[in-house]
Amino acid sequence: MIIRKATTSDANAIQRLLVQLGYPDLSENDVVEKIKLYNQSDYCMLVTETEMKVVGFISLHWFELVHWKGKLGRITSFCIDEKFRSKGVGQQLLQAGEKLLFEKESVKIEVTSNARRTQAHAFYLKAGYVEDSRRFVKYRS
Repeated sequence: MIIRKATTSDANAIQRLLVQLGYPDLSENDVVEKIKLYNQSDYCMLVTETEMKVVGFISLHWFELVHWKGKLGRITSFCIDEKFRSKGVGQQLLQAGEKLLFEKESVKIEVTSNARRTQAHAFYLKAGYVEDSRRFVKYRS
C-alpha cells in the first residue's frame, strides 16, 4: 500500500469514491479542479493506492482560529472503497492525514460526519476522536 499526494490523474478514482459517499453530482472535471485546489497552500489531498489502484482518499485543510492558539486541522472528506473497508486501509490513511495536520501546527483535528454514518462514527471514536460540539449549517437559498 502506498499513500501519496493526489494528482489530477486520480480524478476518476476519487469521483468513484465520492459516489460511494453519496455525492454523485461532481463530474470528473469538477474533481480535477478540487484536486488542484487541494494542491495549494493550507490544503492537501492524499490517496492510498494498492495494486496500482486508488482505493481511498482524504482531503485536509488547516487554518488559524481567532479563539485558539495554533491551527485547526480539518478532514474535509474521507473515503475508502467499500471493498477495502475494515482491512486497516482507512486507519493507515487517517494516521497519515493526522501526521500531516500536526506537522502543519494543528493543535486540534476535527471531522464532520453525517448522522446516518454510524460505522464512520465508530471508526472515528475507535481512532481517539470524541464528540465535542454541535454543528449548525445554513444553505444559500
